[in-house]
Amino acid sequence: MIYIYFLISQLICQIPIDFSISKSNIINRYDDISEIGIYNNSIIDIKPLNSTNIFFSTGSDYHNDKTKSALSYATLSTIHPDSILFRSFNKNYVSLPRGGAPALAVRDNIIAISGILDTIAVTGEEIMGTGISYSIDEGETWFYLPQPIDKIPDTGKYHNINWGNQSISALAITTEINNISYDLSIEGEYIYAASWAGGIRRYGPIYSDLKSWEIIPLPMDSDSSLICNEINLNNYEVNPNDPINGGNHNHKGFSIYVINDTIWAGTANGINKGVIDNNSTCINWTNHYTSTWDDISGNWVIGFHNQTLGDNIERIWAITWAGEGNNENNALSYSENGGKNWQITSPSGYSEKVYNLYSNENKIWAATKSGLYLSKDGRNWEKYLRPIDSITGQEILTNEVLSVYYNGMIWAGTPVGLSIISNDTLNTIYKFQAPASPFYAYPNPFLINNHNQIDNNGYAIFIFSNPNNYFSSIDIFDFSMDKVIQLNNAIMINDIESQILWNGKNDYGHQVNNGVYFCRLSINGTKHWTKLAVIN
Repeated sequence: MIYIYFLISQLICQIPIDFSISKSNIINRYDDISEIGIYNNSIIDIKPLNSTNIFFSTGSDYHNDKTKSALSYATLSTIHPDSILFRSFNKNYVSLPRGGAPALAVRDNIIAISGILDTIAVTGEEIMGTGISYSIDEGETWFYLPQPIDKIPDTGKYHNINWGNQSISALAITTEINNISYDLSIEGEYIYAASWAGGIRRYGPIYSDLKSWEIIPLPMDSDSSLICNEINLNNYEVNPNDPINGGNHNHKGFSIYVINDTIWAGTANGINKGVIDNNSTCINWTNHYTSTWDDISGNWVIGFHNQTLGDNIERIWAITWAGEGNNENNALSYSENGGKNWQITSPSGYSEKVYNLYSNENKIWAATKSGLYLSKDGRNWEKYLRPIDSITGQEILTNEVLSVYYNGMIWAGTPVGLSIISNDTLNTIYKFQAPASPFYAYPNPFLINNHNQIDNNGYAIFIFSNPNNYFSSIDIFDFSMDKVIQLNNAIMINDIESQILWNGKNDYGHQVNNGVYFCRLSINGTKHWTKLAVIN
């Protein structure tokens, strides 16, 4: 959980705000409630609404939270296929959760998104959920729901919930801290949320005046199933605390996927398969799969994906990370018979974190910590090269790929930008960054060993105005004004701006010391200065 949040919030703080990209003449239904550009370069998830609108959940620099939100989208022109307009919903006109957006769900005309921020509590810095927003008209109007919490019980820490025809004891979750909706799913008239300390819940029926949040009980850690109206009330309670404190890892919801009457819930203790009853009043959890009882790689289940193969075969994929067990690994676990049997595969060939999946009938793509992979059979994988723009030469300065989508082109979301791959070879890179005025560097401060890591080097990026593509160079001086290095490896990244990279090393190839460095741009007979703090 901490790693996921670090990815969403800490990595993205290196990305500047106030983006500059060219406007398009495309007219779409969201023009009056959105603004040009994606708010943050960290693309957490990608989901299509239809053939012309693709939605993104992104990170957010909440310390500089202006009008754009972490819900963004791309509109594809039906007249000019190469024309793409990127926009973000404006928080002044659309009620959306604060902060980054760890979860995005799209089903038919319904869209749902969650929020995450960090906060200060008595225990120090913690993370908190900031709610869920949803639209039932493809994004034109929105409804905001605060992060679901329970009322403080009159006595003790527990309250009773109705489940089927039974009254079940449940620990009251009375705070948003560690109660973050990391995954959402939409089915029928319900929005399902996996909210870690908040467990698994659903909201609905969304077209009813009686809609509300409902807690969904899951099997306890030692149980292989949980059947409606057959729960032993003397030995069961809903409690997402750690087992050492009397709780259950399997009540910590991290991922959720619902299709028709089948529901898959991922927790800190495995995979749960359930069947929703005809009246949607209860769920029979028929199976609880763990790495100890079944052939899944790990008990921390990050997400699910359903792939429809030929011959009416449905393959359910689970992103399974290592939990607390000694023999667990980060990999993918999949089943072609509804969970009766599981197989394990690793795109990289070793234990590695997968973040996201997308598939069609013949292929599946995996976004992982080391890059983007493709498989045609689920067992043998090929890795894509790190994206470099085929026209400008601009690079994605990370191996990590957070999200992936395919619509004839491959959309790969990373912590530092979006890459679109056409014909498996041609890359177009989109980064949404502050307009040069006329010269700046980011990330600033620059953590050499953490930011933009490629081949054991970290990179700072200098952006400057250069509409005429003049020759340019940057001289970097230390605090004593001794020259460290001269850089002249500029490339044009759009019609008006150029970029130069620096790996934090001096003329002798040695990494520079901590400190403030003065950077002088020389271009067309003029000079501009900026400062860059370096930390190694």
